[in-house]
Amino acid sequence: MSRHVSPHRLAELAAGRLDGRVAARVRVHLDGCDDCRGAWDKLRSLRATFADIGGAPPPELRWDRVRAQVYWSIGSGSFPAVTDPGDAPARRWPWLAVPVLAVAAIAMAVWAPWQSSSRPAPSQTAVPSPSPVPAPMPLIPVELAPAPLTAVVTLVEGDASLVRAPGSAEIADADDIGASAVAAGARLATGDGRLALQLGAGSVVTLAGRSSMALGRLDEGGIELVIDGQVDIEISKRAVGQRFTVVAGGRTIEVRGTAFRVAHRDGEVAVACEHGRVAVSSGDTTVELGAGQGLSLGDAEPLLGRAPRPLGDAELAALVASRAAALPGWTDPATVLRTTSPLSVVAPRARAVRVDGIVVGAGAVWMRVAPGRHLVDAEQAPGRFSPARWVEVGDDDVRPLVLADATAPVESAAAGRRARRAELGRALDQGRLRACVRAVEKQGLADDTFVELEIGVDANGAIGFLNIIDTDLPSRVASCVRDAVAASRLGSGSAASWRHRISF
Repeated sequence: MSRHVSPHRLAELAAGRLDGRVAARVRVHLDGCDDCRGAWDKLRSLRATFADIGGAPPPELRWDRVRAQVYWSIGSGSFPAVTDPGDAPARRWPWLAVPVLAVAAIAMAVWAPWQSSSRPAPSQTAVPSPSPVPAPMPLIPVELAPAPLTAVVTLVEGDASLVRAPGSAEIADADDIGASAVAAGARLATGDGRLALQLGAGSVVTLAGRSSMALGRLDEGGIELVIDGQVDIEISKRAVGQRFTVVAGGRTIEVRGTAFRVAHRDGEVAVACEHGRVAVSSGDTTVELGAGQGLSLGDAEPLLGRAPRPLGDAELAALVASRAAALPGWTDPATVLRTTSPLSVVAPRARAVRVDGIVVGAGAVWMRVAPGRHLVDAEQAPGRFSPARWVEVGDDDVRPLVLADATAPVESAAAGRRARRAELGRALDQGRLRACVRAVEKQGLADDTFVELEIGVDANGAIGFLNIIDTDLPSRVASCVRDAVAASRLGSGSAASWRHRISF
C-alpha cells in the first residue's frame, strides 16, 4: 500500500463498500499513520453532521426571502476581507488543505446514498425559528420606451425653414428641408406661404404662413405639437394608447381622429373642428368640440363655463381649402423618401399653381410627387391659367420649372434661390467634377458620395462665400469639388444664399 490512503478509499470504507481484506489493510494503516487517521476522524465527523441535518425538518425557504437576503448582504456594504494569497497563514499548512478538501468532496458524494439507507427516526426536538429577514424589495416593472417615429415634409410653399434638432443649423432651402425625414425635436417655420408635414397615411399637418411649430414628441406613445401661429390638421384614427395633442399658449387640444384648426396669435387661441371631436383643456377644465363647432378665448381667459359656437359654411369651406392633400400610397417615411421625387415650380407671387389639374399652392411651390410625367400650369390672371406643360420628374431632377411672365415678375426669395440653384447646376463643369473623384472612383468608393456646400451669390452673379458644410469624401477631394464650383460663372439675377448638395 502507498504511504497514505487515498481519499476515495476512506470514503468507500466509511460507506462499507470495501472488500473485507482491503478494509482490514486500510484499518491497519490507520492505526499506524497519524495523518490518515486524522483525515478519517474528520470524515466520520462530517458524516455524523450530515446525519443530524438529514433528520431535521427542512426550514421554510422562499425565493423572495432569498432575494432580500442577497440584497441586504450585498447592498449593506459589509464584505469579508479578501486574504492576500501571499499571506503567511495560507502557506503554513499546505499539506493539510488538500486532504481536508478532498474529504469534504467525497463526503458530499457519498452522503446521498447513505442518507437513503434505513436509520432510526430522529427525536422530535425543537428547531429554532429562523431569524427575521427584511421584507422583499418590490419588483418594479421595466417599461420599454415607445418606438420613435418620423415624418416627411411633402409641400413647401413660399419661404420656410427647418431646424432638425436644438442647436443645429437652420435650413432654408426647400430641397434640403424635404430631403430627409423629420424627427422629434425639430422646429419648422414659414414666411409668406405654408408647409405640409405628413405623419402617416391620411395624417397631414399644414403649417400656415407666419407660423412656427415644434415637434415636442413623435413616437408610438404620443405626438405633441407646440405651435405659435396656425396649423390645420387632418389626423387619422390613432393607435391604441397613442395621444395626439397640440399645445397653444396655456391650452392643450387633444384629438383621436378628426380634422380641425388651432390658431394662436396675439394672445388668443381659436379652435375650429370640421369633423370628429376635439377636447380643449386648461388646468382641470375641459371643453369638448364636435363637428362644425369652434371656440375662441384669450390666453388669460378662464375656460370654465365657455361653450363652443357653431361654424358658418364659409368657415367650414376655409378649413377644407387650407389643408394640404395627403401624399397617396403612404407606406413609411423611408420608403416614401426613396420612391418619390421633388417637383419644384416657380410662379408669380400669389398666382395659383396646378399639378395634374389640382391647385397645390401659389407662387414658389416645392412638393413630393411620384416619378414620371406631370401636367403643370399656373395662373396668368385670377381664374385664368396658362397652357399646361408636361414635366418629366425623375430621381435626380430637382431643377425648378419657372412659370413667369413680364406682367407678373417672380418676387419671392424662395423663387430667387431656386432660380440661382438651377443656374449653378447648368454652369457646373461636370467633367471637372468627375476628375475630382476619379482617384476614389478607381477604388470603387465614389458611389453615393456627396459634398454639401453653403453658397452666397450677389445680384451680379459673383459668389460671395462658398463653404463645405458636410461630405463623406476625403478633404482633398472635397476641396477639389469646391474649387470646381467656385470656377462657375453666373449671370445677373437675384441675390441668394442656399445649400447645394453635389452627389456622385
